Amino acid sequence: MGKKKPYTPKIVPTIESYGVYVHADNGYVKVGAYDHIDRFVDFKFLHEIPYVERADNRLELTVFEKDFSERAYDFELRPVQIVVQMEPVHFDVIPLGDDKYRLTMDEAVKDGTMLHVNSGSFFNGGMGVIMLGHTQKALEAYFSQTEIEAGDASPTLYYLQDALQAFPDNEQLKAVLPFWENESAREKDAKDYGYVDAKWQQYNDTPSISLKLRYLNELIAEVGAYLNLHPQGGSAEQATERREYAQSKIPEYEKMR
Repeated sequence: MGKKKPYTPKIVPTIESYGVYVHADNGYVKVGAYDHIDRFVDFKFLHEIPYVERADNRLELTVFEKDFSERAYDFELRPVQIVVQMEPVHFDVIPLGDDKYRLTMDEAVKDGTMLHVNSGSFFNGGMGVIMLGHTQKALEAYFSQTEIEAGDASPTLYYLQDALQAFPDNEQLKAVLPFWENESAREKDAKDYGYVDAKWQQYNDTPSISLKLRYLNELIAEVGAYLNLHPQGGSAEQATERREYAQSKIPEYEKMR
């Protein structure tokens, strides 16, 4: 099977078939079934799920189902971000007659949030998903942010690469890819050099000659591992200097034992 094309919103002016619908600014968009086994959407499949553009940040649904009961449903919100954060939500239910029910909530829900709908009625034990707002615009806004928490560069790159599998022709996502590649490489460089730093600190903190010897030998091993991974790394020069220092000090300490 070939790759599915990016979803194009199918806005219907009236609801005529059973399902869960999100109110758009000029009609309704049906929540789609997620065709992969998982508890949440993998970014590389984002092109397969529908999205809905609303007039504002209100979230309003219409469920068309015989004998609908909200207890048979689980509704969750998940923002577009690298941390999977699922927030259960509940709606006020207003029967409309003819097997239709209006679901409303007071809280605003911003674009760039996925609505998960778990119901065996429509999704055969799986889940339904819809993006609130334009999917690609939400991804562009998220991955264009450059201020992140320490340690987040590598997972951000991973999620971006998945997003590009979904939307390989998105020029803005392709444009930010080099930035996240560089940030991820720099983050990994610093993490790997941390093992060298730890041995250097242990060496300097101990008065024991036997422990100094041990830590210097371990330092040499850690420098070798770091330089194998990062021959042109940001700390390659210092790593080489520390290795040379260790190699010069080891014979001196061996004589002192």
